[in-house]
Formats: sequence, structure tokens, C-alpha cells
Amino acid sequence: HRSATSMPGSRPPSAASSRRASRMNPPNEEALLAGMDPVEVVDGQPSDDEAAPRPSLAWPIFSCMFYFLSAALTTPAMPRFVNSIANADGSTAVSQAGVELKGTFESVDQLMTFLFDPIWGVVSDRVGRRPLQVLSCVGMALGWATVALGSPMWVLLAGRVLDGVTSCMLPICQSSVKDMSAPEKLSANLGVLQGVAIGAAFLIGGMAGGILAQEAASPRTNFAVASAVAACAAVIIASCAPETLEERSRAPRVDWARANPVSSLSRLSRTRVCAGASMAYLLFWLGLNGLQVNLYNYTNLRYAWSPTQAVGLQASAGVVLACSNALGPRLLGPLIGQANVMRVGMAGFAAAMVAMGMSVTGPGFAASVIASSVATMCLPGLTGLVAAEAQGDEAAAMLTALDSMSTLDRLVAYKAMSYIFARGIGWGLLGAHFYAGTACVLLGWVALEVALSSARDKRPAGRTSTIESESFPSRTSGQIVWK
Repeated sequence: HRSATSMPGSRPPSAASSRRASRMNPPNEEALLAGMDPVEVVDGQPSDDEAAPRPSLAWPIFSCMFYFLSAALTTPAMPRFVNSIANADGSTAVSQAGVELKGTFESVDQLMTFLFDPIWGVVSDRVGRRPLQVLSCVGMALGWATVALGSPMWVLLAGRVLDGVTSCMLPICQSSVKDMSAPEKLSANLGVLQGVAIGAAFLIGGMAGGILAQEAASPRTNFAVASAVAACAAVIIASCAPETLEERSRAPRVDWARANPVSSLSRLSRTRVCAGASMAYLLFWLGLNGLQVNLYNYTNLRYAWSPTQAVGLQASAGVVLACSNALGPRLLGPLIGQANVMRVGMAGFAAAMVAMGMSVTGPGFAASVIASSVATMCLPGLTGLVAAEAQGDEAAAMLTALDSMSTLDRLVAYKAMSYIFARGIGWGLLGAHFYAGTACVLLGWVALEVALSSARDKRPAGRTSTIESESFPSRTSGQIVWK
């Protein structure tokens, strides 16, 4: 906990004056008992930098949720729309041309995100979080509007480029959470953001988008509604949302030299803690992306499932994932420590992927997928461990660097895991991509242990690292503060 400070040139407070100051400030004691950050006291009064209350966590959750709600509304309609413009007869039937065009759209979007995420991170550390949240929503609104209204191919591709260029909402909202979170609560709060905002958005948006795609005369209706949702979110954020990055915590300037993907890799490998946690995060996602990209084809081929059954499993897994990310770090962290929460998640996910590959029945496979969703409780902790390594004025730069590498990770995983799945069909080993994913996650576990070991080695002599108990180290003014 932070102790009371003295004014320059003044005498240190005596024990008696300290007791008087303590009695004069009962709200500070109430904050401690409530689990809130203690208020720094100077001569019996809260200091200027502590007097203002922190913004509510509800705002980054709102921003992130409505952004991804807009994205989720289009998911059920995108295949039909792409097929309708790829097929010569205008039908929505699945075709090779439609599959290839959809892959092109997704690749353009993700490539732009990979290239521009690092730029928006360093810009956000200078100008604040809210302008970038508005930019992201405006970009998505305009991107979906081109799909809803446009017909020429260049217009549709331009919309995908615009959406990808401005796609920075998640790391910016994660940076907002870091701005307003005490170090010991960072992992739990990131879990709430990822679980409540993203999980709920794709559950609600996916279901609403599916109904809309069935009832509407054209798949373009989904994109029109999604554009309107993103536009409304942009207006609300711009007019009502508070700025979470205080002026004194901002970078003195935009460091354009570091606003590129190469700099992202350098930033994430700056320390062994950051490099290990980033590698663990990316290897975990290699396995998870392998499951996501092949789910529909795998369940149809092995268990003769219909798309409806696969959607039902995906929705159920999304609910479990949201609860696990939101509650896992918050409930288990104080009991077994955040480090062990991450270890349990990595081990549990590896075991679940082996079970997926070995399951000979649909229910067994579904149970394994649900178990893997529970194991994603390690993701907020890994994100928090990376965020804790950021200097005071580069939180967004660090998290957008991680998001940029995640985009590259997704591109590699989609291609590699699809290839392994295809080869496994020829080998008679249908679950080959699950076993490959298991190997990735186990390597990620090794990287996590390197990060945790390095974090323990960095603690001051005689101090116990709470990374093994509840929280992570934070950086203040370039120095590590162990709580």
C-alpha cells in the first residue's frame, strides 16, 4: 500500500500526527475494508492525484461489447452474401469461388489490422483512449455500410480495408482497464472485459444475426443493422464516455519510429517476463484457432452434425468462455494465485484438445469443447502479465502490439491447422490438428514458466512476489513496484 507523503522540506510526521490523520480520514479506512485502493493522505486531506474517483469499468465494457456486437451480427450473413456476389447466377449456394472470395475479404481485413494496430497503440498513449474507441466504431460502421450499399468489388474491398485499418477496439479497451485498475485487480478486471463484453456480444449478436439472416430478404440487411449499431456506439462513446488516461500519464509525443509490426515484436520481447507471457498467449491461441477454423467441417465429417448443431455447441462454449474469463481469475486468484490459474488453464486446455481428437462420439466431443472453454480462464492472466510490463506511458502500445501479433498468429493458424486437418483426413487421423494444437499449448506452458520464473527473480530481496498469490507486479515511473 502507498504510505502518506510529506511536502518537500517538511519534517516527517510523528506517530501522534499519523494517528490523528488516520482518525480524520475514515473514508480511507472504509476504502481499504471494501477492497478499494487506499487514498493517499497529505496533512489529513486526500492528495490531488488521488481525490478524483476512477472511471467506471462499465465504459470500456460498453465500448467493446457494442463494437463486437456489430461484428457478430454479420457473421451468419457473411457466407451467404459472399456466395451471392461470387456466383454467376447470384445464388447463395456454397461454391469454390465464394469460399475463396470470403478468404480474400478476411485476409485483407486481418492484414490491415496487423499493420495498423501498432500505430493506434502509440497514438492512444499520447491522445487518450476515447478518440481511438470512436475511430474504431466509425471505421466499422463505414465498413459495414459499404457492404450494405455497395456493389462494385473495389467498394467492398475498400470497406474491408477501412474496417481492418481502424480495428483496434479490444487492445484500446484493455488499455482503459489497465488505466483504471489497481495492479492486484488487473487480471480479474481484464477477465470481466473479455468475458462479459466479447462473450456476450458474440452470443447475443450471433443469435440475433442468425434470426435476421433467416427472416430478411437479403443478407445485406444484417450489414445495415450492424453499421447502425456501430454508428450509435460511436456517438455514445464520443459524447458520454470518460477518458481513462490522465494527462500526466500520457506519452510526451507520438513515437512514430516504433509504430510498426517490427517494433511490436521488439516491444513484446523486451524482457523475459513479457516475451514468455506473449509467447504463451500466442501459442495458446494457435491451438484455439485450430479448433475454431475447423469446427464445422470436423463435426460434419466425423459425427455427421448439421450446421445447426455446430452453432449450438459454439454458442454454449461461448457462454462458458464468458463466465470462465469473467469469474475464473476473480474467484480462483485469491485462493490459488493468478500464476496457478494460468497453469491450470494451460494444462486443462491441452488435456481437452487431446480429448477432442480421441472422442468417438458427438457428446464426448462437445464435453471436451466445453472443458476447453473453461480452461480459457488463463487468457486474462496472460494479458495482464504482458500489460504489467508496460511502462507508464505505453500501455496501449504494448497491448496493441500483442493484438497485432495475435492477428498474425490467427492468419498462420487458419492456414496451418486447416492444412494439418486436411492431411489428417488422408492419414486416417481426423484429430491430427487437435494433437498439433496440444503441442503448441504445451510449448506455451513452458514459455509461461519462463515468464513466471523471471518475474520471481526480479523481485526485491526479502520481498515475496504476489505473482504466485494474487497479483502481478506493476511499473510506476519505470520502476517495478511489488504489492
